[in-house]
Amino acid sequence: LAFWFLLGFFPMLLSVVSMVSTLSSASDSQTILMKYVGEVLPSAASNLVQQVLAQTASSGRAWFALLFALWSSSSATAGLTDTLNEIYGVKESRPWWQCRLIAVGLALAMGVLLTAALMIVVYGPAILHHVLNVPSTLFVLKIAQWPAAAFLLILALLGLYRFAPNIRQQRLKWLLPGNVFAAVVWMVASILFKVYIRHFSNFGLLYGSLGTLIILMFWFYLSGIVILAGGEINAILEDAAAQREIPRAKRRGQRSLAKLLE
Repeated sequence: LAFWFLLGFFPMLLSVVSMVSTLSSASDSQTILMKYVGEVLPSAASNLVQQVLAQTASSGRAWFALLFALWSSSSATAGLTDTLNEIYGVKESRPWWQCRLIAVGLALAMGVLLTAALMIVVYGPAILHHVLNVPSTLFVLKIAQWPAAAFLLILALLGLYRFAPNIRQQRLKWLLPGNVFAAVVWMVASILFKVYIRHFSNFGLLYGSLGTLIILMFWFYLSGIVILAGGEINAILEDAAAQREIPRAKRRGQRSLAKLLE
């Protein structure tokens, strides 16, 4: 998963930067965008991202980057789908082309939602300033942009947990616990990992010039673990509810689409 996330990360970020630069009139939109990306990524990884974007942003290949990002991101989503099927105890019965279309659709939807979350963080106060005619530096607006971005992150994960596994008839209450857990833990883990890299570790001593790349891959690895942990929590809670005979709760494997089609 970390490999596919890394493979699609730079093309996706390049296409996002290109679209933001096109939609925004600010000349320093890329700098502003990278400022907020740097709040999540460790500083070494953030510097690497800035260097790559500086070398490729002027090449005018945003659409090619977007297509490549969709392909690699859909491969990562397909990997998540396989693992979520194992977590729920179901077998994949959908045709391969349907699985790939679902993976591409989920990758595109998650990319749009996460881009919108980043746009809210970067330009949220300015947008509300023009809409509501209130100062963009208002403290309430600066605080409100983060819950709004977190809501879009939760919505992106909700789509993944709902449509990726080969199961049907899922209820929202069996998806939300792991969904909220994954979103909160991912944000906290990203901040703690950044603090750890900055103050307590030096990957350069172990990996040399590859240290920054290792940091970025490890961050993607942690992200994948958190997403799968959220799916595991959902499956455990519903399975426990089914054991207590709570209505509409199903044991692992009982929501398989293959069984519903038999």
